[in-house]
Amino acid sequence: MVLGASAGIVFALSDESAKSEDPRVTVAAFLAAWQRGETRRMERLVATPKSAVALAYRRQSNAFGGWPSTRLIKLDHRDKIATARFVATFRFKNRQTWAYRGSLSLANTPKGWRVGWSPSTVHPLLTATTHFSTARTFAPRAAILAEDGTPLTVDAPVITVGIQPSRMQSRDDTVRAVTDLLQLDPALVPSRLDAPGVQPDYFVEITTIPRAQYEAVKPELYPVPGVLFREGTRRAAATEQLGAHVVGRVGPITADRLKELGPSYVAGDIVGLSGLERVYETRLAGIASHTIDLVNQNGKTVQRFATIEAPAPKPVQTTLDLTTQRNAEAAIGSTAPAAFVALRASDGAVRAVVSTPTAEPFDRALDGTYPPGSTFKVVTGAALLEHGTTAESTATCPPTITVNGRTFKNFEGEAAANLPFSEAFAISCNTAFIGLASSLPSDALNSAATAFGFGIEPQLGLAAKGATFPAPKDDTERAAAAIGQARVTASPLAMAGVAATVAGGTWHRPMLVTDPSSPTPGASPPLAPNVVDTLRSLMTGVVRRGTGTAAAISGQTIGGKTGTAEFGTDTPPQTHAWFIGFRDDLAFAVLVEGGGVGGRVAAPIARSFLLATTP
Repeated sequence: MVLGASAGIVFALSDESAKSEDPRVTVAAFLAAWQRGETRRMERLVATPKSAVALAYRRQSNAFGGWPSTRLIKLDHRDKIATARFVATFRFKNRQTWAYRGSLSLANTPKGWRVGWSPSTVHPLLTATTHFSTARTFAPRAAILAEDGTPLTVDAPVITVGIQPSRMQSRDDTVRAVTDLLQLDPALVPSRLDAPGVQPDYFVEITTIPRAQYEAVKPELYPVPGVLFREGTRRAAATEQLGAHVVGRVGPITADRLKELGPSYVAGDIVGLSGLERVYETRLAGIASHTIDLVNQNGKTVQRFATIEAPAPKPVQTTLDLTTQRNAEAAIGSTAPAAFVALRASDGAVRAVVSTPTAEPFDRALDGTYPPGSTFKVVTGAALLEHGTTAESTATCPPTITVNGRTFKNFEGEAAANLPFSEAFAISCNTAFIGLASSLPSDALNSAATAFGFGIEPQLGLAAKGATFPAPKDDTERAAAAIGQARVTASPLAMAGVAATVAGGTWHRPMLVTDPSSPTPGASPPLAPNVVDTLRSLMTGVVRRGTGTAAAISGQTIGGKTGTAEFGTDTPPQTHAWFIGFRDDLAFAVLVEGGGVGGRVAAPIARSFLLATTP
């Protein structure tokens, strides 16, 4: 008699000591126990209980990382003998599956129907001297690419620093030296040394560092008793700056990252920890492939059952340009804290990002916000030009101007009874701008700011901020806002966008990643042609004869605007040094946090960058 399996079979053997008169009951109970990992129950359902039953199934479960789902396909039953055919399906943590067919031989014993067990009951090819082995393998991580396809990630030499406990003379001294010299979390080294199973002669891995960092501390670290080193390579960004912020770093998965990424990852995996490496982890790493083998006692493969391929890693394409990036890094040099952002004016593509110091994870170039100071006069200038002011319009530049009891002054004491607006722009006269802006319609500055991207948040994939222009509360705040103070804030990214708007005539939402495609970049309506032409002329005047002459390069047309933005409560207040500018289709912003005067500090950085960057 042949009994087919069906969804209707719901028999259960709740008491294995009870005599089962139907083989279907025993089969259902055995497969259910296997699926739930109840090996003791499985032992009681075999004809001759023995410890090998539990051992075999547990070893299989350990190899596959879990228990299978089981399904009865067919039951052949004749007299006191029955054969049950089943399918066992294992599901890996990345949702891949592997299934095989097997069979159970049953006999009707004095205790009822029981499974006649042997290793082949687990799998038809399993023997007493073989076991399952699975291997989980990630393909090489895909690259993060510059716009022209140049890899922004490389295999760099690294040194793994470890400790052999038996070689330490003083544990406290060794722990302190390693922690201090490598600037590690004080709890890290003790936790590694005290991990379960650590033996005195083990190489206990502490951390992996770039070879350059190792060379810097080698004279002090190498002689420390118990400290050992292993050479190797590890993926790194093409420059330290890119590794610190935009491209990011990879390293051993942390507990928080393991929870975030889910069951597809396990302790010990190398994953993206920051920057684009973190954001696009699953794309760059792909999904682990699995091999399933039957191996003998010596670990030699007897038979390969399957190779389960996974989707291959895919690169991430950015708009960055490695040469431009290196030039920006060289221009900033050791200046810190500072930021530099370069954009392509015609479409908002991010070409370079620098934030110092690199030891800080905070990316002030993209995610920092500051009062823009006089660099905002580009926006105020646009509002004035929209409402009738021209480059030749007469302005006054008194030493001070008072609005509702608050006195504003020119930063370096500029003063002129009458001067053209172009000259007021070139010398960055605060009082002239406040006086002219006082006659603007109440919403004119806000409208102009919107045209330059204020109020629109970036969507780079990384943490990034734009610029804000809160509606002024009164005439005093309106006067301060006209010169980029009050509550006006902007990131270096946003102020590079202001320069790009003048260079290209239209504000474009900045973009960094093009594959996978980012949200539609978007753009504001173009500025009026007369406004664009005049602003370009005004900004080139700043570099030729105004506050930005330190950025000038003979024979080149460079537009710019300096900014010396007050902040804090000191008297006199501290100032951030700004310079924003453009040359052809390349726009940029330089910020030196707390650096002083923009024309003296930030403008020379821009010149160094432009000298190194081919027009």
